[in-house]
Amino acid sequence: MHSVGITRGVAALLCLACSPSYAEEITLASPAYWCPFSCTAGAQQEGFTVEIIRWIYARHGISVRLVNQNYSRALSEVRSGRYTATPSTLKAEAPDFSYPAQAISSNRFCFYTLAGSSWQYNGSASLTGQQVGIIQNYAYGPALDALIQAQPERFQAHTGNDLTLRLIQQLQRKRLDSFIEEENLVSYTLLHNPGHSLRQAGCEPGSLAYMAISPNHPRRAEYAQMFDSGMQEIRRSGVLNQILSAYGLSDWQH
Repeated sequence: MHSVGITRGVAALLCLACSPSYAEEITLASPAYWCPFSCTAGAQQEGFTVEIIRWIYARHGISVRLVNQNYSRALSEVRSGRYTATPSTLKAEAPDFSYPAQAISSNRFCFYTLAGSSWQYNGSASLTGQQVGIIQNYAYGPALDALIQAQPERFQAHTGNDLTLRLIQQLQRKRLDSFIEEENLVSYTLLHNPGHSLRQAGCEPGSLAYMAISPNHPRRAEYAQMFDSGMQEIRRSGVLNQILSAYGLSDWQH
């Protein structure tokens, strides 16, 4: 009887493990400083891209967990297969990853200066004499990426955590003349760190970002298909607007 009890207990545990709620998990890796795209893991608001992904895969009984890593490490460890995906990535940043057809966000990179500056970004010639802060492993779009490659002496690459705030602080200490960052990240950082005064000094056209799935994940193609069908449903149902409005945003498709 004792051995039967153990067997039943093991069977119960195995049955629990086979439950859709426990059978499968997607682990997202992303910096905490990317709010409102992705935020601190375990926070009340983990970021709108995380909430979108969680809603989509919950319909398939797959749980979603966020872990915070700086972006360089996040890409490396998703690529290796340790984590499943990054929640919001430009295809140029990780061309070997697997991507759904549907985008998860729209990003626009802008130059920022101190409030009293009159400098304006107008292409390559306007960078003369500038020291511009950038973030290592970011893809800023074809035009800016080409400028960074052609004039590396004009750009200072930064790595680590809290990079948007650190770029702002470097600018205020006059160690930079300007920096490039995604405008939603800057707005969110300024909102939660009052006392910093910046000026937007020119922007590139917007670009789309995607959930980027590890090229080594055995279900990468299936996950991409799940995302695409789920993105259509979350938009059609009105849930997408509910998620975005909680972060002060609106749907990038109008």
